[in-house]
Amino acid sequence: MYFALPTQSADDIAYVVIGVVSVAMVLAGLRLHRPESRLPWLLLVGYIALSVIGDGIENLGYGVILARPVPLPSAADPFYLAAYPLLFIGVTRLCQRTHDRRSRESHADAAIVVVAALALSWHFLMRSYFHDSSIGPLGKIVMLSYPLMDLGLVFIIVQSLVFGTARRAAHRILVVALLASLVSDFTYDVMVQYGHYAVGNVIDGGWLLNYMLIGVAALHPTMAAKPSGRDLTVPDSGRRIPLLALAGFVAPAILLVSSAVKATVDVPVIAGTSIVLFSLVSLRMSWQFERVRADALALEDALRRREELESDLRHQAFHDPLTGLANRMLLHRQVERVLAQPAGTRPLTAVCFCDLDGFKTVNDSLGHLYGDDLLAITAERLLSVVRAGDTVARLGGDEFAVLLESAGEPETVAAVADRIVAIMREPAELAGRQIAVSVSVGVALAGPHTTAEQLLSEADIAMYEAKRLGKSRWEMFLPAMQSQTFERLELTNAFRGSLERDEFFLLYQPLLRLLDGCLEGFEALVRWRHPDRGVIAPNQFIPVADETGFVVPLGRWVLETACEEAVRWQRESGRDLTVSVNLSSRQLQERHLCDDVRTALAVSGLSAGQLLLEVTETTLLADSEEIRASLSGLKDFGVRIALDDFGTGYSSIAYLRHLPLDVLKIDKSFVETLGGPGDEGEALVSTVLRFARILKLRTVAEGIESGDQLQALRNLGCDSAQGFFFAHPLTENEVDQLLVQPAATFRSL
Repeated sequence: MYFALPTQSADDIAYVVIGVVSVAMVLAGLRLHRPESRLPWLLLVGYIALSVIGDGIENLGYGVILARPVPLPSAADPFYLAAYPLLFIGVTRLCQRTHDRRSRESHADAAIVVVAALALSWHFLMRSYFHDSSIGPLGKIVMLSYPLMDLGLVFIIVQSLVFGTARRAAHRILVVALLASLVSDFTYDVMVQYGHYAVGNVIDGGWLLNYMLIGVAALHPTMAAKPSGRDLTVPDSGRRIPLLALAGFVAPAILLVSSAVKATVDVPVIAGTSIVLFSLVSLRMSWQFERVRADALALEDALRRREELESDLRHQAFHDPLTGLANRMLLHRQVERVLAQPAGTRPLTAVCFCDLDGFKTVNDSLGHLYGDDLLAITAERLLSVVRAGDTVARLGGDEFAVLLESAGEPETVAAVADRIVAIMREPAELAGRQIAVSVSVGVALAGPHTTAEQLLSEADIAMYEAKRLGKSRWEMFLPAMQSQTFERLELTNAFRGSLERDEFFLLYQPLLRLLDGCLEGFEALVRWRHPDRGVIAPNQFIPVADETGFVVPLGRWVLETACEEAVRWQRESGRDLTVSVNLSSRQLQERHLCDDVRTALAVSGLSAGQLLLEVTETTLLADSEEIRASLSGLKDFGVRIALDDFGTGYSSIAYLRHLPLDVLKIDKSFVETLGGPGDEGEALVSTVLRFARILKLRTVAEGIESGDQLQALRNLGCDSAQGFFFAHPLTENEVDQLLVQPAATFRSL
């Protein structure tokens, strides 16, 4: 539009109008996009406004109104020169995004290019103004100010375009606007110097393009975009090195070429720019070396932290996080390493496999936090009793293992196992209470061809044997244990579907009242008729059933069957008989036990007072909250509780007096002492009976096998008794035959 206008006056007016429109575009962009920082754009508004005022003075004032040439300096020059700083500050604030060492280096690189441009500008342009005698001092200052301002444009353009700080579209449009202004300024200066410029020249379009592109940048949506991570970095660009190398050789090249062609050169200025260039390059190199050193230190620190992290990860991969001991993987590797040595030179190697006794009870009663404390205490104790060089590992849960690499003799292994069992018998303080703990240990010795898996498996088998034999002890692996393990596995597999196939049956041990010899009731004893192995005794399958949890459904079946039989006895014989059923610790910890007992009583019709549930002394010593809750719940609806095998668990009166017990069953080991030489046995049983009377408990003696034992118990005042002396466990038919006999069948005994 500008170049299509017919007259000079129209061009001058249009020039000013286009500038005003550009101001309106920037203001519209501010209102439309509302950038977070408005100041840089307002500075650009000020730049265009001052420039438009200068254009108005120069084009309209001098050209249209006064109709005379523009003087030097003119009234427009202050507005033009004041506009440049606003442009520099505004664009710099918009495009600059970093304030680190790289930003500092970018500024230095741009300054090198600017100094090189200064040398060129001075040699080809500014020098002529400086030495022109026709121009006054003020005019020279004005004329030299414009090229100096253009050097500022060079700085911004190089910083933004070449070194990549202008990342968004709006910023790049601004830099193109500066480039258009720079080209127009330089072309204008050269044309004025040689007298070729006239108003309406094509270079006027560069300044107009500068105005319009600033307005376009303000209207672009990216003008208000927040800086991203990419905007906040200054990339190393391959364009830097060639440009900096070229800039560094500008001043020396001017001196060299001028000397070669015998041209005049302003040596002090060119030499001064060379010195400045050298200083900037030196400063730039020192910063580069500083950054390289910092990067090297950062890399060294990163490598150190990486090594620490890798070391930590390796430790975590091979160690237990709770105790800090080796884990299963590390133990397996250690065992493999030791066993990889030639059998002839390898010292005796052993593994002690340790499992805490009753750890589940601690977890259930005190909580997992105190369970973790017990595991930590166990780890400390194991470390305190093993030898230097031995490996202690936690395999998971409450399982630990000790690898003895150079045991020397089997006696040394036995000594370590003894120390482990002994130290774990010491009470542990948890939650302000002294908790009795123990450990079962299985020991396996490596043979010439033993593998790691085999050695650990054999130690595990020996540990289970120690559990089976009473816990709180250690056992050495023997080949026969392997077959026992297979037997337990076969029994476990055989449990599946055995209840549905009616493989279990009950026998009933008579219980007699000693005062008059009358039958009180029966104790229900479970037996297993295995389809292949025949009848299996309880001591063979009950421990396996307890370990696997099968004892819970099995116990439910025993309870229901025994209650139904007791009701049948009463109906057919007319006698008020009781029935006793044994409960395992696993059953007592089941939350549904009370519901199971209530259901069995309701379905069978048996009175709660005629059901006696027997629990062992060792079960009650676990002191579990679940066991206490189960016993209290059973007592609430009238079921009687008997303490079985009394004398085997080291109970105290203070402990038992808080339990909801009704009957105390004296263990067979006490009864066996009766009728022999001396009176120690009677004294011991008499003490137990006095203990029961203190607690107001009925007493039942187990394992009566002779008349002497029976008479002694009567003399001591025992309430009831059972044993082979009266009858072996009876089948249902034998019970029926017994019940048809007179009620005084046993009175003559």
